[in-house]
Amino acid sequence: MSTSPAHVARQKITIAAADGRELSGRWWQGADASGRSVVFLPALAAPQEYLNFFASFLAGAGWGVLTFDYRSVGSSRDGTADQRVTLDDWVGLDLPAAVAEARRLADPRFLAVIGHSIGGQLFGQSPIRSSVDAALFLSVQRGIPRFYSGAGRIRIEYAYSVFPLLIGMLGRLPVSKYTLPDTCSGRAIRQWIRWGRSGVYTDIEGRNVEPRFADFKGPLTAVTIEDDELYAPAESVEALTRLFTVARISRETLKPEDFGAESIGHFGLFHRRAPRELWERIESWLRRMQMPDGG
Repeated sequence: MSTSPAHVARQKITIAAADGRELSGRWWQGADASGRSVVFLPALAAPQEYLNFFASFLAGAGWGVLTFDYRSVGSSRDGTADQRVTLDDWVGLDLPAAVAEARRLADPRFLAVIGHSIGGQLFGQSPIRSSVDAALFLSVQRGIPRFYSGAGRIRIEYAYSVFPLLIGMLGRLPVSKYTLPDTCSGRAIRQWIRWGRSGVYTDIEGRNVEPRFADFKGPLTAVTIEDDELYAPAESVEALTRLFTVARISRETLKPEDFGAESIGHFGLFHRRAPRELWERIESWLRRMQMPDGG
């Protein structure tokens, strides 16, 4: 029988990146934060608030938990400065700052990241790939159109065709149900589109950075959500996972019917009404990676 986790209050924090930029973050001091903590790497243009309920659950189970907003997103927006932001800034500045802050707050013996969507793509390129103990990926995919079909293929082709036009006309991508859930640097979005169109991860100067993924040698649990066909179909998840050629990989699939749910999708597992058994399953995978052999 499931037990209710303890309630852990969240703290609003400010995270200082190496270039002086301040990022908005949240910290939950779980009972065993010094033993085990996690840093969430969120989706593209998705403010950290969507992670609150799952983060609180993990903290109640003892984990120290840190969430944050990338620069130009959510509470980390900064006016005109955001126009210059690229995904390289997220990779080389924001992710290292978040991990460093988790270490400062808890100095955990075991520190993992939970990457959602683009979060795991950024992880493979970031210096933090050599400084964390484990990674758990939730619907982390490659955005190459050939890995999508049906409505998912239409959606991604629409984004790659229409988003650059809107950014060119307006200087930014407007927030709507036909675009992205929050504001985000236009340069970052253009770089994300280039990754999908070219099929190669490159920095803002066009240099191939895919060899970096092979530097991560720890345990990696890559999770496919069976009904996430719009954003992260199984083939796209597998394509991303294959870049981690040295990691100790476990592949898992979440099926809505296994948890008495009609659907999970790309964001459903973070919803406050998500089945607790679903969160417990994910937390068990985190604990498995704590084992000496990574499970």
